[in-house]
Amino acid sequence: MRRLALIALGSTAVACSSPAPAPAPASRPATPYLTLLSVSPSGASSGIQSQLVPEFSPTVFDYYVRCAAGDNALDVSMTPSYGASSSLVSPTASPVQPGTTVAVTARENQAIVAVATAGSMTTEYWVRCLPHDFPQLAMVRHPEAGNASPGYYLVGDADLPLGISGYAMVLNGDAVPVWYGGRSAVSMGDVDSLMPGTISFTTTLTMGTFVIDRLAPWRTTHAAPKGEVLDTHELRVLENGHFLVIADPVKMGVDLTGVKATAPDGSVLTFGPGSNVLDCHVVEFEPTTGKVVWTWVGSEHFDPALATAEPSIAAETAADGAPIVEPFHCNSIDVDPKNGNLLVSARNMNSVFYIERPSGKVLWKIGGRSASVDGATYIPVTDPFYQQHDARIVSWSSNCGGSGQISVFDDHSWRPAPARGLVLDVVVGSEVGGGGGCPAGVKPSATVAWQYRGHGNSAIRGSFRIMPDDSRIIGWGNGAAPGLVFTEVDEGGDDLLDMYFPRGVASYRAIKVPLEAFELGNLRITAGR
Repeated sequence: MRRLALIALGSTAVACSSPAPAPAPASRPATPYLTLLSVSPSGASSGIQSQLVPEFSPTVFDYYVRCAAGDNALDVSMTPSYGASSSLVSPTASPVQPGTTVAVTARENQAIVAVATAGSMTTEYWVRCLPHDFPQLAMVRHPEAGNASPGYYLVGDADLPLGISGYAMVLNGDAVPVWYGGRSAVSMGDVDSLMPGTISFTTTLTMGTFVIDRLAPWRTTHAAPKGEVLDTHELRVLENGHFLVIADPVKMGVDLTGVKATAPDGSVLTFGPGSNVLDCHVVEFEPTTGKVVWTWVGSEHFDPALATAEPSIAAETAADGAPIVEPFHCNSIDVDPKNGNLLVSARNMNSVFYIERPSGKVLWKIGGRSASVDGATYIPVTDPFYQQHDARIVSWSSNCGGSGQISVFDDHSWRPAPARGLVLDVVVGSEVGGGGGCPAGVKPSATVAWQYRGHGNSAIRGSFRIMPDDSRIIGWGNGAAPGLVFTEVDEGGDDLLDMYFPRGVASYRAIKVPLEAFELGNLRITAGR
């Protein structure tokens, strides 16, 4: 509850309800700014509402308007602060004046740049003319719970209706796309920033490669390992400059005795010897040449029939026309910064496991079934996750065979419990007790340290990341709530903001990066390329 300021008048105190008088304006402001900026269709009545999103404020410098395909005739009105002048510098230049309305023609992706000027000082206001098929955006903040820290949100839209394109986008704290690219007819995936000044993503038009856009100087490259069937769930960058990705080649002649899986038509198929599977490869490669330098093969460390918990059937068929089973469905890789070991998530195993490098031995696994070829330590979960995504190391040490925290997005697919962002306290311990540097009786365990539940389960996709300031970004995947893309919460579980694509399209992941990750000018001038 806010306190009222009190002024003592003799023996009486009264609430101060009138603001203090504004100071007299200086002859020239220290920093020029606009007191009014509006963009409206040309020829509209004088009472038309501003088309700017968000609503204009002198201290907000990035906006957008929704444009039609082709030319858009617009009126741009500007009023500068006392002692300053205003003008347009894009898409066409206008004379510097105390205040004016300028008729412009803008096309999709163009920026309307208005400037307030006083002497040698200028302040720019950018208005992006968004393409006609750009997804609808809506951010709902909850200031009563607190304010989100400054940063950029990286997302892409997926599962799009006819006539809507997918975009990789960088949203600021006002949900303005200060950058977007990678236009796709169907779906956009894994939007991230893994190297300074770059944005990486995949699209349905570039399946089989990752796209990396470097903003300054502008350059687009495509990366994929030679000789591998690239799966576009994950891209990691190693200290040596190499890339880590997942590949899922078809392996034939696999014994799947006892495995049953549901086909797309709803029928249940039973498999046996001589079956086809999509394997899980973790591949390190040199990005310029595509040369593969290290490969981990899932079927060499897990028996597909014994390890799978939620087998599915791939959309494609094998060369012999037979169905292909997905026993693993690996979907994320994280690198332990202390030793280069890998934490991998396998959705169809309901499991997360830790791979020693370079040997490839699986040291331990959390959740799912206990079986492994390497005799990995099995760690049961007191409150299990199902068909999870985006497993990350929060903190880790070598104590007691390995201990620390792991985060994961728990889809809880096809189950009544809702999806959730989840942090687990993990102790590898010792199966026998008293081994691995543990006190006697310390057994492997994974217990819930923190969780934030959604409104429903998520069929597919999703992410969960913890920021350095301990805020948490939960990307809800498909189905957790209609149109809800991501939620940002604080450590106490207070909902700070929710981001929606109101047309109901989904997003694979939602990533937040600090403002220092990009130079704003580079985002602005390369948006829409």
